[in-house]
Amino acid sequence: MQRTKALLLVVVLLASPVLAGCTDQGDAGMTTDPTDGTPTDAPTTDATPTDDGGDAFSDAEEREIRQSALTALRDVSDVRLEGVLDQTVSTATASQSTSATFTVTIDAEQRRLAVDQSVRTGGRTVNQTTYLLNDSLYVRSPAFERQYGSQWVTQNVADRYDRLWRNRSALQLHTNLLNVTENVSVTGTESVRGEEVYVLSLRPSDAELAELSGVNFRGGEVHRFDATLYVSTETDRVVRSDIHVNETVSIRGQELQQVVDVRREFVAYDQGVDVTLPPEADGAVPIGGNQSVDTAARRVTA
Repeated sequence: MQRTKALLLVVVLLASPVLAGCTDQGDAGMTTDPTDGTPTDAPTTDATPTDDGGDAFSDAEEREIRQSALTALRDVSDVRLEGVLDQTVSTATASQSTSATFTVTIDAEQRRLAVDQSVRTGGRTVNQTTYLLNDSLYVRSPAFERQYGSQWVTQNVADRYDRLWRNRSALQLHTNLLNVTENVSVTGTESVRGEEVYVLSLRPSDAELAELSGVNFRGGEVHRFDATLYVSTETDRVVRSDIHVNETVSIRGQELQQVVDVRREFVAYDQGVDVTLPPEADGAVPIGGNQSVDTAARRVTA
């Protein structure tokens, strides 16, 4: 049983890279163990169908909607998102679930981002803040206080900043999905937060998933990958997205089943955001490139 629990912990840390932009891939090794017992409540959202799908979109219309959404994403200078993530990792004898809510601010022009998140696993919750900017990664968590004497730690990531940015920017993830996926269909229209949207269903093939920047399934097998993008009929911008992944991964010779669901709400575009560190980060403790912090929680990023 102890070995099974250890394996579950390992796979929780190895978030599916295809969810880049909402989960930490462990590049900096700075994730934290939940320390309080505060419950995490997911934000409520609405999605009211306004079209039963009876009027099918032509291939030409679907291509135009897809291309317009792709162009709109590429033109974004900054965006703020709110999201919910749920993950379950299982073996034949045990399972572990993690849930999180997060708010993300992305400055695409300066390639900076800030994340506030609340991660719940094993009945406990930790609140954490992450910044990626100026060739560095900064993380604040109460769990660091005992080990480092500060709630803030930092790591120089200049040698892999490009990869971290690709893996953590939700804009990059959604742009890549629209760009490489051939199996894209428009299933109808709905109302999301009072705005009419097209509903785009994306079912990328294994080969297309492999083309996504930063994707590496660590030798696992993806059983199902679904992405649904809700695109404004007026502005062509993504208003909401839902991503579902069901995969098998092999860790230390044992197979584990991992199911992940992520919902992102794109709540504000091009507001002239300024992603800068707060004064408290001046005392962040540097952590070397090979040093890591033990964790039992999956960390959510952009």
